[in-house]
Amino acid sequence: MHSSTIRHKILTIPGLDNSGPGHWQSLWEQKFPDCERIDLGNWNAPTKGEWVRRIADTIATEDAPVLVAAHSLGCYAFAHWFAGASAFARTRIVGALLVAPPDLALLRRSNRITGFDDTPAFSARAPMIVVASDNDPYAKSAHVWRLSRKWDARFVNAGPFGHINADSAIGDWPYGQYLLASLQPAPTPALADERLWVRAGDWPNRVRRDPRFDFKESA
Repeated sequence: MHSSTIRHKILTIPGLDNSGPGHWQSLWEQKFPDCERIDLGNWNAPTKGEWVRRIADTIATEDAPVLVAAHSLGCYAFAHWFAGASAFARTRIVGALLVAPPDLALLRRSNRITGFDDTPAFSARAPMIVVASDNDPYAKSAHVWRLSRKWDARFVNAGPFGHINADSAIGDWPYGQYLLASLQPAPTPALADERLWVRAGDWPNRVRRDPRFDFKESA
């Protein structure tokens, strides 16, 4: 996939323990010139409030709408931000790809996360895709499907790729790039040059002018 198919800035949001150099998020940051990571801080023992605040602060500084590519616990942090964001702030999101959100009950047992006690529900309006894996050790695909319903998002099962991370051996995950690109609105097609469709002698008397074009009759 050529980077030109993605026309907006990408913000990546990793999950617990951050994303290492072989993770698809890290590889996207290298591949796409306008792709950067939101530094959530305290990657090993996160608190919901801090992560949500950092997402809010980052998006508030963007001067154009962005695409979001979140992974694992980062999906929940983004969902909490989106659920509480103003209508204007939500317009800053072109679309969101939410990959492998875990079953929070499993993470809470490790006592490494604070504040992620509930899962918000919202009507997205911005297009979103929630991606599951057949054999994710942190969440059954049925659990992820239920999340997609709560987040008003399209559900995609990407196949048997574990937690869809560096251990999944998917490299820069071309299928994920395709899903991300699909969230963008279709580009406005360029207007055709009307003169190319007019027979010699027809212009201008026998052809109804298209008011979008303004050019002089050729000699």
